[in-house]
Amino acid sequence: MHNPLVSIIIPTYNRACLLAETLDSILAQTYTNWECIVVDDGSTDDTDKVMADYCREDERFQYHHRPEERLPGGNAARNYGFKVSKGEFVNWFDDDDVMLKEFLETKINGFKTHTKFVIASHYLVDEDLNYPKFEELEETSYLFKDYLLWKLRIITNSILFRKAYLLKTTLFDENISKGQETELFSRLFFRIKKDSYKVLNTPLFLYRQHNNRISDASLKYVKPYKSSQSYTAIENFKKSIILQDHVLINSLYKYIIDAFFRSVENKDQKNAKFVLDNLIPLLKSSDNRLLVFEIKLFGHLFLLLSRGVYKVEKRWKSKKINM
Repeated sequence: MHNPLVSIIIPTYNRACLLAETLDSILAQTYTNWECIVVDDGSTDDTDKVMADYCREDERFQYHHRPEERLPGGNAARNYGFKVSKGEFVNWFDDDDVMLKEFLETKINGFKTHTKFVIASHYLVDEDLNYPKFEELEETSYLFKDYLLWKLRIITNSILFRKAYLLKTTLFDENISKGQETELFSRLFFRIKKDSYKVLNTPLFLYRQHNNRISDASLKYVKPYKSSQSYTAIENFKKSIILQDHVLINSLYKYIIDAFFRSVENKDQKNAKFVLDNLIPLLKSSDNRLLVFEIKLFGHLFLLLSRGVYKVEKRWKSKKINM
């Protein structure tokens, strides 16, 4: 392959204390034809100073601020970075993680004529980059399914894309505040042909686990996060029905039922109603007519009362959905 330009796009927000470590790992790459586009999402720390130093020392670095007319958040910063990028290939990266030296070179070498993207694995590390744990990537079924079942732990940093491929699709949904890469990647992975991508079971970066990341599952109920996750789950439930994959259908069904009851108990009526209004029509094509009737009747009652019944939740989750 020729020596194509790679655009590395990094959204950042108040990470001046860690950003330099990420940028140094880019400077250390064995593959040198890159541009690094850092898009600030409104930092109030010393990010401006850090970036001024790097841009002065190496013209391959660019520093942008998210335009005011765009919604706040990493999604808009990622999309804006893509808009101003010039590379033939694009890799989004997080502002607190670290590339190993052959991160770019190994991925570029994985491309063939018809390859749309290359996925690589990583090491999980603590905040001080210690105790690396290798996250293996091994397909057991097909990409969309393995990803949704979290058998393939693919994150934003993992994928180097051919830019021409991304020009044909909507990028990060700027209205989503949680799981933005899940929403995007599940769209990209849906029905993709096996010869269109490559999975490298090679760790190429360090994925830093902060205390807030590790304890993410125990966070209190956050309405914008839960609504984003419910939306993505419903969309993937639709895709799973199209594929007639009953493992995915039932896995997502249980997730959506859980989302409904957690919304009810946290008085998030908007999300609970969204789940009901979208789940019931999708279940009507199943063989579970009594279940559909129950969900429609009792679901709206739970919504009205702002409380659920554990036995009902348990029974609904135990049902097997046959489409």
